[in-house]
Amino acid sequence: MSSQTNHRGIFRQQRGVTLVELMVALVLGLVLTGGAIQIFVGNRTTYAFNEGLSRLQENGRFAVDTLNYRVRMAGYFGCLPDITVYNNLNNNTALAFDFDNGLQGFEAAGTSPGQTFAAASSDPANGGTFAPVLPAGISGNVIPGSDVIVIRNVSASSHALVSPYNDSAQIFADAEPTDYIEGEIGIVSDCQKASVFQITNIDNNTGSGAFGVNMTHSMATFTPGNSTPNWDSSQEYGAGAELLRAETWIYYVGATADGPPALFQQRLQLDAGTSTVALVAEELVEAVDTMQLLYGIDADGDNDLDNYVTANNVTDWTEVLTVRVGLLMRSPDEYGSEIDTQEYDVNGTTFDPVDDRRVRQVFTTTIALRNRLP
Repeated sequence: MSSQTNHRGIFRQQRGVTLVELMVALVLGLVLTGGAIQIFVGNRTTYAFNEGLSRLQENGRFAVDTLNYRVRMAGYFGCLPDITVYNNLNNNTALAFDFDNGLQGFEAAGTSPGQTFAAASSDPANGGTFAPVLPAGISGNVIPGSDVIVIRNVSASSHALVSPYNDSAQIFADAEPTDYIEGEIGIVSDCQKASVFQITNIDNNTGSGAFGVNMTHSMATFTPGNSTPNWDSSQEYGAGAELLRAETWIYYVGATADGPPALFQQRLQLDAGTSTVALVAEELVEAVDTMQLLYGIDADGDNDLDNYVTANNVTDWTEVLTVRVGLLMRSPDEYGSEIDTQEYDVNGTTFDPVDDRRVRQVFTTTIALRNRLP
């Protein structure tokens, strides 16, 4: 057999695959690719679900921890709960400065226990109706169907007053000049009474001449300013009295500029440049559908809860011993293809969110007001 014949035999053996074989290979390749795509899509959906759930739970825990810490301090002005408060500020019934009331709430219309509230949008605009009517400062900042709570108290840190303690125009405290800033709101308390004022001047020479500072509460041009710059004998303090900072905290769910509604916090803040104290809003926790609040009241003074009621049914805020908070949290983003059609029980209120592809979870906590426990 010649070499030419051998080469022709080899060429016949190396002609390649047939069309049928090629089609079978393509089909097998498509099946394998489709399986890989299915695995990728499934893993991606699972990852998105787990990430959304993790963020939801982290946000929920942070929100509950924050509210627990703040609410339990409501009405704390240095010692006993039932003390006389002398509010020497201008505009002392305004939302930011009404320190006669340590706790205050506002109920969103249509969200009482037993009622059903249907959200109009996944990302609703601020608005809605509340009882009592929302005051200036938070009106127009809250989404419909979510309650509001206001907490007023003093800071945890304090400085003792030193002899001669105070006179009609100033107080004397065992503090450094850098511990306070002119324009801040201070409260002096001795467990019998408390006096609220705006600090207008700080001097590092006390009446004792040994240490500390003296702080005046004059009619200087500050905001809100002092309506009563000269205190009479009813506001005299002695040994055991202390100086603290006044705090106001407001919590509500509000719309955001480019995302889902969020839990907001407003707090008192001093603008040192203008000597103005005002409430400043801060976004605290993302992706909150609603906050529902109930207040445990002791109407007969026996230190035992009689009932849980909504804010519009509280007749005396000093009777509130506990606050029950319900939060409906959601994942910030949608995932997968499964639609959430559930309705959620949030503190007795049935909340029906817009049907979307987000995961949701209810967080509930009951907070005892530390300063009102027996």
